[in-house]
Amino acid sequence: MDIRQLRYFVKVVELKNITTAAEALFIAQPSLSQHMANLESELGVTLLERSVHGTRATAIGELLYRHAKTILRQFEDTRSAIRQESESPSGRVAIGFPTSTSRILAAPLLARLQERYPLIELELVEASSGDLTGQVAADRLALAVTMDARADSRLRIEPILEEELFVVVASSQRAPRAFGIEAFARLPLLLPTHPNSVRVATERLLRDRQLKFRLVAETSAVEILILAVERGLGATVLPTAAFALAQQHGRVRGVPIKGRPLLRELSLSLSVPAAHSPAVQCVRELLLQVIDEEIASKRWKGVRRFSDAG
Repeated sequence: MDIRQLRYFVKVVELKNITTAAEALFIAQPSLSQHMANLESELGVTLLERSVHGTRATAIGELLYRHAKTILRQFEDTRSAIRQESESPSGRVAIGFPTSTSRILAAPLLARLQERYPLIELELVEASSGDLTGQVAADRLALAVTMDARADSRLRIEPILEEELFVVVASSQRAPRAFGIEAFARLPLLLPTHPNSVRVATERLLRDRQLKFRLVAETSAVEILILAVERGLGATVLPTAAFALAQQHGRVRGVPIKGRPLLRELSLSLSVPAAHSPAVQCVRELLLQVIDEEIASKRWKGVRRFSDAG
């Protein structure tokens, strides 16, 4: 085995398709297939199961995948550490954001990273918080912003801030300065699809107060929610990061619920193997700086940094 073979194998497992992996690696598909056959021959085991539906790792293949990820990370860390004395940190860092949070953090982070650490290549992944947590735990992502994270031995979790969720209504719609919970429950609601943290928090609030509500539709696409609200089809619940631009353009507006009963906790979840990488630490530090700047500039409203408590 060599580093190149392990890198090729990891890419095949993650993309679940030889042809797609070959394109991502910029090599010919027959060459990649031969590399995988050589690896299986050398180890004397079947690592991949091939079918019309794609390519999946066998149980032994999954074991090699986990070890290969650690080896590749250590290889990159070693190379970065050697260069660090005389050069800027380098390497590829995969970071995940929930859809709403990506709208306010992803672009500023990328701009800051290009300015400060041009040798770090950033991979930005957008998914639900639950999916992101699983990807970090599996070491497919180095770090991610996650919601209401739970302790996990595979993760290093750093609570960042508390975020308020707002009722989002059309700008043309008459609405109070703040909704009482009962009035909120009477609205026709368009909500994110389970297991979204906004959906969970909203249903928990109404269930705890034994209030029924009318669900008009559900979708995992934030822009569809905002478009439907803008057209007067109902109201939704979102953090300001998700609808700030639409509000700025006069399409919708956010209305708080009295007493700030809808809150969620944002954390930074880091993969334990990746946490010590110099490049990952640089991305982590810049992300926290971007978060502080977005809050200080009041572009990100309804949030409180835990370091500001007391």
